[in-house]
Amino acid sequence: MLLRRLSRHIGEQNWFAVVLDFFIVVLGVFIGVQLGNWNSARADRAAYEDALERYRAELAVNLETLETENDNVMIGLEVVGAGLDALQSCEDSEQARAAVNRAINLSMGTFGISVRDSALRELTMSPRLLALKADEERRRLSDTAHIVDVYSREADFIEIIPLDKRLQDNRLIRVGAPDTIETTYFGQDFSRVNRRLELMVPVSVACTDNALIKDLYTWERWQAAQPAVGRILGERFQEDLDWLDARN
Repeated sequence: MLLRRLSRHIGEQNWFAVVLDFFIVVLGVFIGVQLGNWNSARADRAAYEDALERYRAELAVNLETLETENDNVMIGLEVVGAGLDALQSCEDSEQARAAVNRAINLSMGTFGISVRDSALRELTMSPRLLALKADEERRRLSDTAHIVDVYSREADFIEIIPLDKRLQDNRLIRVGAPDTIETTYFGQDFSRVNRRLELMVPVSVACTDNALIKDLYTWERWQAAQPAVGRILGERFQEDLDWLDARN
């Protein structure tokens, strides 16, 4: 209707009405564009705040996981350290033999660090969300993503290196009787039958096998670095959690 009226005014050479109609058209388009931009900006801001809340939940889970993994690796280090000490003592006693066997079985696996970072990746990689952040926020989250990348790779390396050797291949170790193990895996309790490894010679003989001592040493040396990695990540996660709390 407005366009027909504009055409009529042009035909009548009513230039004041033409200018007024044109102004109304331009104003309508401008208001429509501005409303669209405002709605889009509001949706983007809501998406950004939602991503920050998901990051907050992610941080809480990561801090809890790091604490649990730190407790586990410290127990493991104590077990393997005691077995290594017993082995190097060359003492033929039931206590020493049991300590070595516990160390052998525990060192068949390693402890690792698993970090959740989907919300952090979205906040640092989405162009839509990056445009909403102030420089300080962008720098903080980018630094955290870098720390997660670096130390997650370090944690993976620490977890894998001790597994290069298979203790069951050592000529002084044999496969023992089956045993039922009750354990938790990703929050689920389950039991399984497992055959434990054990020394097939006295500790006084096993202590002369440098390969076994070095295998336990390698496990202890590399796994001992895991708590430091977890502490660095945990401190950064706590800083970001405190920042989010102060931001609200």
